[in-house]
Amino acid sequence: FWGPEARFGKLPGVVSTRVGYTGGDAPAPTYGSVCGGDGHTEAISIEFDPNVVTYDELLDRFWEEHNPSGYKPKAQYKSAIWPTTDAQLEMARASVEKIRSKYGDVHTDVEPAKEWHDAEEYHQKYFDKMKGIF
Repeated sequence: FWGPEARFGKLPGVVSTRVGYTGGDAPAPTYGSVCGGDGHTEAISIEFDPNVVTYDELLDRFWEEHNPSGYKPKAQYKSAIWPTTDAQLEMARASVEKIRSKYGDVHTDVEPAKEWHDAEEYHQKYFDKMKGIF
């Protein structure tokens, strides 16, 4: 989740990004519990200004960022979109169908947003903290 956070965070119109965990049922996930298979996924939360960048544009960037037709990994690394509004849910589902019509199999889940848990502080803006190493 470090790479996508860094790349999305540089887009015009993106106000802020956070890395964290979502999609599972454990009440207080940690990096260790997520790695251990608690059902949560490493994810990024993106706050954006829709007057500068649209949700559809963010979805386009999402599809550019990874291969959605690869294997279906365990929950920690699964490909997923968790929209926060009904309109976003419809747009996300439509974007999956658009990609599926072009490329075939798409292993990306689209689910209404579940409870968000910020990752530990050392994960936030990780690449910025590690400048010179990466």
